[in-house]
Amino acid sequence: MNSYSVSDDFNIFVISDGTGKTAFSVVQAALLQFELPRVSILRFTNVRDKEEIYSIMDMVRVQKDIVVYTVVNEELAETLRIEAANRGVIALDILGPLVELLKRVSSRNPRGVPGLFQRSEERVTERLEAIEYALEKSTGFSVSNLDKADVILLTIWYPHKDECVLRLAEKGVKCGYVILDPHLPLPMDLEEVVGRASKSLLVGIRMDPEYLSALRSERIRALGLNCLAEKAQIDAVRKELDFAQAIYEKLGCEVVDITRLSSEEVVNWIWEQLRKREERT
Repeated sequence: MNSYSVSDDFNIFVISDGTGKTAFSVVQAALLQFELPRVSILRFTNVRDKEEIYSIMDMVRVQKDIVVYTVVNEELAETLRIEAANRGVIALDILGPLVELLKRVSSRNPRGVPGLFQRSEERVTERLEAIEYALEKSTGFSVSNLDKADVILLTIWYPHKDECVLRLAEKGVKCGYVILDPHLPLPMDLEEVVGRASKSLLVGIRMDPEYLSALRSERIRALGLNCLAEKAQIDAVRKELDFAQAIYEKLGCEVVDITRLSSEEVVNWIWEQLRKREERT
C-alpha cells in the first residue's frame, strides 16, 4: 500500500449498507482523542450495489483520506476491500472481524441484513415512548391525548386495567383508555376524538357481571376502601356494563369479553387484532 502523507486535513469516508450509525459513532469516539478540527466525516448510508461503492471510492483521495465501513452484505464488503486495496486506500472494517469471530465460535451464520441495529434501537424507543404515554398521558378521564394512541380502550372500572395498559406499553403499543361510568359525564368530544383517531384500534371491554362484581369486591377489601363497596354490588355492575355496551354500539368498536382472562391473554388478543389490522392496510 502506498505511504500516506502526514496531515491534519483529510476526510474520513463512512460507508454502510445500513444507517452507518455504528461506524459514525466509532469514528466520532476516536476523533475525540485528537485535536483535528479540519478533519471531515463524510457519511454514505444505505449503499446497496457495487456502482455506488465505485462512485464513492472515486471521491477518496489516495494517500490522504481513509475509509471506515460497516457493510454486512459479504459481496459488497468484498468489493469494498478489493477497491480499497487496488487504489491504495486505507479501509477499516468495523463489523467484519467481529462477525467472523462469532462465526467461528457459534453454530449460526450471520443474517447479512443491514440496518438491524437501527431497527432494534427504534423498537426500544417505541417501548420507552409507550411506557411514558401510559404513565403520564393515559388518565382514563381525559381524551386530550387519545389521538396519539395506537389502542383506545373503552372500559368500565376493573382491577387489572392498568396492568394491561403497561403490558401493551412494553410491546411498544401506546394504549389510552376512557373509564365509562353512568354516574360520570362522558368527555364532551369523545366521538370527535375517536373519529380523529381512526388509525387507532378501538376496543370495548366487557365481562360477566358476577365475575366483575367478585373482582371488585376483592380489590376493595384489599385496599380497605369500604366507601366504594357499592361499586361491587351486582345491580351497580350490571348498570355500568349496560351503559358501556350502549356506547360500544354507538361508536362501533370491537368488543372483547375478558371474563376469566388473564392480563396477558387480553394483551395477546389486542396484539393479534393490531396484527390483523396491519395486514389489511
